[in-house]
Amino acid sequence: MARFANRNEAGRELAAQLSKFQNQGVLVMPVPHGGVPVAVPVAQALKAALLPVPMRSLHVPWQQETIFGYVTDQGRLSLNQPLVGQMRLTPREIRSIAREQRLALQTDLEEWGVTVPGHLQGRTVLLVDDGMHSGWTMFSAIETVLHLGAARILAAVPVTHFRAKRFVSRHCDAVIAILTEDISLYQIGTYFGDFHDLNSVHVKDLLKGTLSAQPTAA
Repeated sequence: MARFANRNEAGRELAAQLSKFQNQGVLVMPVPHGGVPVAVPVAQALKAALLPVPMRSLHVPWQQETIFGYVTDQGRLSLNQPLVGQMRLTPREIRSIAREQRLALQTDLEEWGVTVPGHLQGRTVLLVDDGMHSGWTMFSAIETVLHLGAARILAAVPVTHFRAKRFVSRHCDAVIAILTEDISLYQIGTYFGDFHDLNSVHVKDLLKGTLSAQPTAA
C-alpha cells in the first residue's frame, strides 16, 4: 500500500513537520515539476512565498529516462560527470542540449509568471521535492540557490533513501523527511497512490495565486 495518496497529501504532511517555520519569512522553492504540488500546501501552511527553482533537467538523447545534469535560466550547468563519461556525451552534445533546455525553461518561467530574483542574499530557502533517490537532483537545486546567495538552505521531501539524506545533508543546513528508507527505493512513485507525470501546463495551474509574494528581482 502506498504511503501517500498523492503529492498534495504528502505536502500537507510535510507542512506539519515544518510548522516552526510559519511566518518566519522562508522562501519555499520547489524543484519543477514534481516538487511543485508538494510545495504548494507547504507554502500555504507556512504563509510563505513560493518560487520554483529555476532549473531544468538534461536528458540523455538516446535514453530519455536518464538525467545527466541540470541547467539554470542563466545557463549554469550542474553535471553528473561520472554519468556524462559513462554515456560518452561530448561537450558539443551537452552544449546543444543545455541550450535547448535553457530556452524551454525561460519560456516556462515566463508562462508561469515567475520572475527569478537577481539574488537571495539573507534569505532562508526551503527546497522541496517529491522524493530523493540518490539526492543528486536536490544537490543541483542547492547549488542553484547557493549561486543566488541564499543564507540558509533547508531541504524537505516526503520520502528519501538514507544515503541520499546523508549526502544532501553535507551541502545544506538541514534535511527534513517524513520517511527515510534503508532499502532501495527503486521508484519514488511506488510510495504514492497517484504519481502521474507533470508538465509545464500542470505547473502553471498549480502556481495560480501562489506567486504574489515573490521576492523582487535585484
